[in-house]
Amino acid sequence: MSQNSTPAAKHQAFEALKIPSFPIFVATFVLTMMADNVEHVISYWVAFEKFQSPTLGGFAVISHWLPYLLFSVGVGALNDRYDSRRLIQIGGALFALVSLGWGYFFITDSLTIPAAMILLALHGLAGVFWMTSSQVLLYDIVGVDKLASAVRLNSTARYFGVLVGPGVGSLIMSTLGPSKGILLNAALYLPLLIWLIRAPAPHRGKRLEQSAARRVNGLADIWQTIVAVKKSPRWA
Repeated sequence: MSQNSTPAAKHQAFEALKIPSFPIFVATFVLTMMADNVEHVISYWVAFEKFQSPTLGGFAVISHWLPYLLFSVGVGALNDRYDSRRLIQIGGALFALVSLGWGYFFITDSLTIPAAMILLALHGLAGVFWMTSSQVLLYDIVGVDKLASAVRLNSTARYFGVLVGPGVGSLIMSTLGPSKGILLNAALYLPLLIWLIRAPAPHRGKRLEQSAARRVNGLADIWQTIVAVKKSPRWA
């Protein structure tokens, strides 16, 4: 090695966890992802039992994922104009309102297919605001140096929430029933909403400076992202 060469930075496993606010971010993320899937279990079961509609079942899946395809880029651009924490709160509040909406229709036994479709569509839209903006906030919290570690840990947290959510949803529904269970689920979004009021985002200013220097270029941005990921070091 020449005298002028600079040694590569040494990265430690799970280094993002050493940032004080990151474990809280992960904990609220897991709880929200779990609540997302708890709602799926309860709402899908009640809707199927009431209507026995394969069409509504297909719509439930499409309405959950199609908003990501249609609106993720737009919501990502909003994060360059507005505070990501507030956009996540919009998503979390929509999640909670949808759960409360299900609860109202369950208690009054007034659920209709159009009402169910509206709630399912709002739930999908809430997911776009929450998930897309959470990825931006991740950078604002940890910065570029620990971003790779944070992304890996957050991805693990996401799938952990997906894994435990259906089990927790089944337990809640079997013990409290659908009506009380879905109302309890609305409360599971509160820790995220409350923490985000004053959640630290020390790297937000730097991100906004970088965002101001470029604009969204559609497919070109996708290709640049693929190239950047290929160069990303492989550590947790």
